Amino acid sequence: MRITLTLLISFFLIGSVQSQDLPTVPVTTKPLSEVLIERRLTANASVTSLNNSQISAEVTAVVMGIGVDIGDAVSAGDLLISLDQSDYVLQLASAKANILAAQARLKQAQLRLDRAKELKTFISTDDLLARETDVAVLKADLKALKVAERMAQRTLDKTQIKAAFDGIVTARQAQLGQLLSAGMPVLNLVQTTGLEIQALVPSHLSEELSAADRYEFVSQNKSTAVELIKLTDVVSQQAGLQTARFSPLNSNPLKVGQSGQLVWYLNDQLLSADLVVKRQGQLGVFIARGQKAQFMPLPNAQEGRPVPLDMSTSGAENWQVIIGGRDRLQDGHSITIK
Repeated sequence: MRITLTLLISFFLIGSVQSQDLPTVPVTTKPLSEVLIERRLTANASVTSLNNSQISAEVTAVVMGIGVDIGDAVSAGDLLISLDQSDYVLQLASAKANILAAQARLKQAQLRLDRAKELKTFISTDDLLARETDVAVLKADLKALKVAERMAQRTLDKTQIKAAFDGIVTARQAQLGQLLSAGMPVLNLVQTTGLEIQALVPSHLSEELSAADRYEFVSQNKSTAVELIKLTDVVSQQAGLQTARFSPLNSNPLKVGQSGQLVWYLNDQLLSADLVVKRQGQLGVFIARGQKAQFMPLPNAQEGRPVPLDMSTSGAENWQVIIGGRDRLQDGHSITIK
């Protein structure tokens, strides 16, 4: 027992002598403000299209022409599918003929009414009223026929299926010579303009997302700055995720369906994990106090993670953090600053 105690006392005295005799260590320093980093959070994200439409036939007709195929890029107004127009051309011609006949009847009725007004002293009041009624009825009939003409024209136009927006054809169901009925799909068109990035954000990070200083979409080693459009208020019950929508702010080429990571940065005061060292079971950082190194414990520090700092700590804004040479330091160690 006495031998063990003697050995411990001897070890302590030797250590004390060694600590006093430690050589001066050359170090490099930086102001605390230059070593603080932003907090970086991530979530899975992908590029989505504003419209991913299944284009369908609106009339019953036979496919007469197909102007596009899978993978083709189209512009708004481009002809995609041509349907047989024969029946609908005849319907439009019939509507036009009905209008001409109605106009002729109205013209005759108007002339009879005008003549009756000129001879009103020789015609009964009932007869004059009947002729005025005929004119009013024929005018209404003419309006109805003109509506029918516009409907026939619109039906004819539907035989030419055109692109409603700029996009890419991703599927084609229509076949040449196929008889289509209204509602049958002919092709799929994905819009390639006005793309958005959608991210699935854990609900417990929603406040951090809204408070972020900037956002990026990172995919295929390329970063695209994005702007938050909307964070939905609906939380998925199973996964606990909320959908956030973003619009790109630069011209980096994006593709629909492209996946990556949404990265957002918070301007928190964080100290890089690389600068944190462990002394006597405590994690902390070394700062320069004149010609001495001072170990500053960081109670909130966790190994391998950036450490949040409370900048309200007295004198923290004046810290000169030791960058180089810290691994050999002990508290109170003599230093020379390069």
